[in-house]
Amino acid sequence: MKSRPTIDVSGLPTFAFGPRDPLWWGVVGMIVIESSVFALAAVTYSYFRGGAVEWPPPGAEMPRLLGTVNLALLIASMFPMHLANRAALRGELRPMRRGLFVTTVIGFVCLALRAFELSGMTFRWNHHAYGSIVWTIFGLHTLHLLASCVENVLFLVLLFRGPVEDKHRLDMRLNGMYWFFVVLSWVPLYAFLFWDPGL
Repeated sequence: MKSRPTIDVSGLPTFAFGPRDPLWWGVVGMIVIESSVFALAAVTYSYFRGGAVEWPPPGAEMPRLLGTVNLALLIASMFPMHLANRAALRGELRPMRRGLFVTTVIGFVCLALRAFELSGMTFRWNHHAYGSIVWTIFGLHTLHLLASCVENVLFLVLLFRGPVEDKHRLDMRLNGMYWFFVVLSWVPLYAFLFWDPGL
């Protein structure tokens, strides 16, 4: 019987950062899909605005100052997450923990502020088309932010309880990439909702 040629792959790395890892492409694909959802929401907002006689309707107000503070905190949270990502690349556990912990605390503060934002609106989702699309956009982003914060908590449990393996360093960087998406996706949506020329 003729033997088949074999290749020794024992020396190859068991994980890789960036586009060489299939999971990276999975996260990128998810970000593309979710970006499309946000883009469709923004197009819907523009469509409603274009057909409205008055935009926003009379009496529809949002807490602009609170929204701006929340956006600033979200953007600030990118710095500790960046530090955690760099630490994951180098395999340094303590800076990973510290950066992710600070990011998570800021994330939950932003969720609390978001609750105050929503309660401070003078309209509800079923009052008019404006209310419907504004609450939809807020709801979509709030769910993304909540999911990302919960994922951060799960990573923190892993980082503190262990064991932390090399593959978890890759997971940490992908988690950071998704966090950056959640934060940066809010910037144009914030501009639509709070700084629309009609407001």
